[in-house]
Amino acid sequence: MPGWPLCVLCVASLRLAPPAVVRGVSVEAGFRHVGAAVRLVHNLKYRRSIRAGRILAAAMVSGLPADATVLVPVPRSLVRRVTYGIDQAKVLAKEVSILTGLEVLDALGAPIWWKRQAGATLEDRHAISFRRIGRVPEGAILVDDVFTTGTTAMSAIDAAVAREMSILVATSAGTMEPGTKPFPSLGGDVTQLRGTIETWSHAARTRSQSESADERTVVRPRLLRATDREEIG
Repeated sequence: MPGWPLCVLCVASLRLAPPAVVRGVSVEAGFRHVGAAVRLVHNLKYRRSIRAGRILAAAMVSGLPADATVLVPVPRSLVRRVTYGIDQAKVLAKEVSILTGLEVLDALGAPIWWKRQAGATLEDRHAISFRRIGRVPEGAILVDDVFTTGTTAMSAIDAAVAREMSILVATSAGTMEPGTKPFPSLGGDVTQLRGTIETWSHAARTRSQSESADERTVVRPRLLRATDREEIG
């Protein structure tokens, strides 16, 4: 399928995530946290694949509200930033910014370390002591990679002390229920993603003239090639 950044099997495994309202806060996710979407997140988060972040960001854009003002990434702990060499929420916010023109605002500071939340039950999750390091305007969008119970996101919103803040994530892990907003029953049909995926493809080709228009990224559960890695500032 020329022009698509993912292989056919990877695309077939993607599931669109419906919008939700959790604890009174609007949550939008690009994909459900299943199939290739999981591997995209892991390749970004643990293997520094900026390309994976671009694909996820393309799916996230459609979830932005019309009155969005700025993008506020949820900062990764210092220990994990040093360990993995990347802050995945900042990458996602940057890529969404490229596609939309919205400013990225680093308004939150993270603790040096906190207990790993991925895979933990709600009872085992604890609020994280984020701190506000900048004013967060009304209409700000909190950006993160995965939404599960909402503990991390809600801790960030509490620290931001912002009005009308909503959440935009790459994937939702299946624990959030549909909220009050209407949404279509899309099931496994990912054809509506073609426009956003093609937008990503165009942005990627513009960014690097040396890339072939037919180049595909096959998302694998193993380490990506060194050429698929990029450092961020």
